[in-house]
Amino acid sequence: MNMINKGIPYFPTPANFFDEEVMELLEAKYGVIASYIVMRLLCKIYKEGYYISWGKEQCLIFIRKVDTEIKEGMMEKIIDLLLEKGFFHKEFYEKYGILTSQQIQKVWFEATIRRKIDFSQLPYLLETKQKKGTQKGESNKENANIFPTQEDVSSENADISRQTKLKETKLNSEEEEISDALFEIPQYAYNQATHNMDGLIESLERHKVTDSKEKQAILRLSDYGRKGTLVWKLLSNTTWSKIGAPGKYLIAALTGKQK
Repeated sequence: MNMINKGIPYFPTPANFFDEEVMELLEAKYGVIASYIVMRLLCKIYKEGYYISWGKEQCLIFIRKVDTEIKEGMMEKIIDLLLEKGFFHKEFYEKYGILTSQQIQKVWFEATIRRKIDFSQLPYLLETKQKKGTQKGESNKENANIFPTQEDVSSENADISRQTKLKETKLNSEEEEISDALFEIPQYAYNQATHNMDGLIESLERHKVTDSKEKQAILRLSDYGRKGTLVWKLLSNTTWSKIGAPGKYLIAALTGKQK
């Protein structure tokens, strides 16, 4: 099954990465080349997404690209040790023939948080698939608990006003979530060679385009941030301090209605 969402351009590495037990054990057995191999494996995984298929053929191709001096037997032993120590998920490797882990998937999800991801379409997910929704719910719950304390010191009229605003905010948030859920982004939009969708979304936020429907319209009209299209010229050449409604301006310009 092909990846719906492509890889990420970079990933965080903890400062004590090479001091971890599994890395020290690898270097003790196979030398510094083992650490290099692990980093190359991680780069390959994140470049493709959050997992890679792994077997005899993939192993041979990987060795040829990394270092022709590495023997197949040595590579297999390194993978076996990484599996035994939990660096990669052993059960998923034995069942599906892939290399992944909960930490790898957590990093991938955090890096692709702006993408509209349909979890039902993603294969080989571990428990991390639940975390984005759980964290959001917990955060909302904590924020909601702040308001009763604040209302205790307010007047009755202020209480009514605040409760009304909270209801309106909740309704708006629910409507936006429903709208986002129905908004599907095609697979080709995640091809970083032809598109820069994440960069477009960041530019829209920087220029105060906050309306969800306007963002979605701009994404569609720009073919989801396809490189070389009109939207990039508009973003770079427009004097934004003179634009009062940036979202509506971009939509009008992209549809040819801007004079």
